[in-house]
Amino acid sequence: MNFKLKIKQGLQKGQSLFEVVVAIAISALIITAIVSLASNSIQNSSFSRDKTLAANYVQQTNEWLRQERDKSTTNFMAKAAVPTWCFTTLSWSLPRACGATEYISGTKFIRQSSFIISPVDGKSLVQMDTVVSWRDAKGLHQVKGSTSLSILQ
Repeated sequence: MNFKLKIKQGLQKGQSLFEVVVAIAISALIITAIVSLASNSIQNSSFSRDKTLAANYVQQTNEWLRQERDKSTTNFMAKAAVPTWCFTTLSWSLPRACGATEYISGTKFIRQSSFIISPVDGKSLVQMDTVVSWRDAKGLHQVKGSTSLSILQ
């Protein structure tokens, strides 16, 4: 009898193969969830950074265009008569829509501005729409900004 009791106690000391497999499966699920959360957090952080940079490029472009208007209204109006400009740098060098690889110098962003000139009460109103776009693992993203400048004639 004493021998049978020792055998039963010996069988109960260790874990069964089933318990080990369940423990490993639960651990794997927990690790997978943690890695997935970390990965999503990194992607969201990168997207937020890129969106902030794109918004800064839009604002920077609109401010530069305002300065160009203030420097020379005549020159600005001649440039704004071209409906679309690609700005890889802040200069009037690409009077057309941007190509797929015409990035802002040193970045992954493409910056393009469109102009619409309308006469309003003896003035010209220049509607400027600037779009900064970029592509990442989740696809194409854009930040848009719009402003209007009045020009006395």
